[in-house]
Amino acid sequence: MLKDGIAQILISVSNLDKSARFFQDNFGMSVVAEYSLDAKTINQLWNCSLETTGNVIILKNDEQTTSIKLIQFQPNSGKSIRTTGNTTDYGLFTIAFRAKDVDAAYDRFSQQGYQFVCPPITYTFSLGPVTVKEAIMTGPDDIPLVFIERLSEPIPELKEDFGSMLDTSQVVTDIAEVTKFYSDILGLTTIFNEVLPEGMIDNILNLPAGTESRMAFIKQPGSKTPFLEFIQTSVPGQNLSSTGKIPNLGLFAIALTTDNLTELTQKLQQNNIKILAETIEIPISNHETAKAIAVEAPNGVHLQFWEEQ
Repeated sequence: MLKDGIAQILISVSNLDKSARFFQDNFGMSVVAEYSLDAKTINQLWNCSLETTGNVIILKNDEQTTSIKLIQFQPNSGKSIRTTGNTTDYGLFTIAFRAKDVDAAYDRFSQQGYQFVCPPITYTFSLGPVTVKEAIMTGPDDIPLVFIERLSEPIPELKEDFGSMLDTSQVVTDIAEVTKFYSDILGLTTIFNEVLPEGMIDNILNLPAGTESRMAFIKQPGSKTPFLEFIQTSVPGQNLSSTGKIPNLGLFAIALTTDNLTELTQKLQQNNIKILAETIEIPISNHETAKAIAVEAPNGVHLQFWEEQ
């Protein structure tokens, strides 16, 4: 039913050109589309004021079909969806990039004035197992960006300082609920779903010692798209569903493609998934449109599904 994994990661930004340059200059992404969103489309998709308009830049790298969709809404609130300290709040969290040298990336971005939730830290992950070095930076508009350097063989060869997107993560209240949604309903495959060794991610997410954590990875088999990563901890957080939407700034939605939007919509309705926007036509590039719906996934996360026309 789904054609692939993640098609787009949607980010609300305060300065479209500045954010586009950030991803171009640092992550080797190229602009593949630029267009405007009219007030009617924005209102239908995200229930915004009919006075809200938007400008879009879509970027991607050469290795993946997944793109980053930057949207500057006018007006926007100037407020960030997720601030630096709230790593346990429920909702969309990070975008992770493969890195050639995490220490060098830390020095480079620190000199540019960016702050890090987690400076470089080395640990061994049980999936593999594989040893990695990881850092989490607060990027433009307070978007948490993860840099991951693989230290175990085989070590990937990267042409530039950063490679493809590895995953986009969510902090969730109940991993069983999200695996049911993404695997049982949407048909994606759960690659990993386990309780983590004690303390493994405490320092990464600034969690108190003794925090119980669980993690799951879900994706489309054979796809080069990023994993969907889910993190559940015993530390209670707040749900970002009320702030995790426009006109606020930051990562606010994920889009996936389908070859039969009508059938997918019926399946979602049969499973009591809340439809936020009924089928509408949206632009997906300078000259292409698609039929799309918007839904509320577990933890109030906004998802889009579209079928190309």
